[in-house]
Amino acid sequence: MMNILVKTERLCIEPQNIEEMNALYHSEKDSGMKQAYHEMIETMQSLPGREEWGSNWRITLSGGTQVGEIGFKGAPDAEGAVELGYGIGEEFRRNGYATEAVKGLSNWAFGQEGVECVTAQTEPDNKASQRVLQKSGFIRDGYGDEGPLFKKFKPDTL
Repeated sequence: MMNILVKTERLCIEPQNIEEMNALYHSEKDSGMKQAYHEMIETMQSLPGREEWGSNWRITLSGGTQVGEIGFKGAPDAEGAVELGYGIGEEFRRNGYATEAVKGLSNWAFGQEGVECVTAQTEPDNKASQRVLQKSGFIRDGYGDEGPLFKKFKPDTL
């Protein structure tokens, strides 16, 4: 079950299992994050054998320090699209970790069956996150429910 590890130049990215997600949920103090973890757990429970599409993935440096989180908001849809969300801890921002993680996990997704497009949304005023997506090869494509919508399509070379 979920022995997945995505390695990039400086990062290790791996999904958390349901037990780890429950522990995260129960220890979270922020109501917004608690709700997000709850939704992730529900998504994981609805995807037996494919829980990684709902899990929170830890972003850690090779030495083990966690710098952020990333993950998908569900399995690929009928068009082969998956939505990505991410966050880097404040003290670790401006080091290129978000861009590296987004590129790494997008590349992993394109290697999975049925994935043709990775999407992401940002808050309208989150220019830093929009730059991360642009540097990661995403193209602005209108608006989603949360704000500007970005898409990256599977390269022909895979």
